[in-house]
Amino acid sequence: MSNSIETIVGASSIEDLKALIKKAEGAIAEKKSGEILAAREQMFKMAETFDMTPQEVLDFSVRKRRAPGVPKYRNPANPEQTWTGRGKKPGWLRDAADPEALRIPV
Repeated sequence: MSNSIETIVGASSIEDLKALIKKAEGAIAEKKSGEILAAREQMFKMAETFDMTPQEVLDFSVRKRRAPGVPKYRNPANPEQTWTGRGKKPGWLRDAADPEALRIPV
């Protein structure tokens, strides 16, 4: 804070300071609205350069989504448990004496 603001604050009454806070909060809200509208307008212009809507830009992902994997292995103790071969190998497959015996025929 500069000395002049400190001087004004020090010389002001509580009521004056409360009024100053209200004015400052109003100014902040007004300034924020203006900056948000400007950013929004800029976003529309940038999206337009890619022939997209702003929502399409926000939803865009470079990452290609993988299709759900097809199960390659099945747990004989619990047929609902399967493994596609992606990710960490499940314990029931790791503990199997012959993992190939648990492979689901194609």
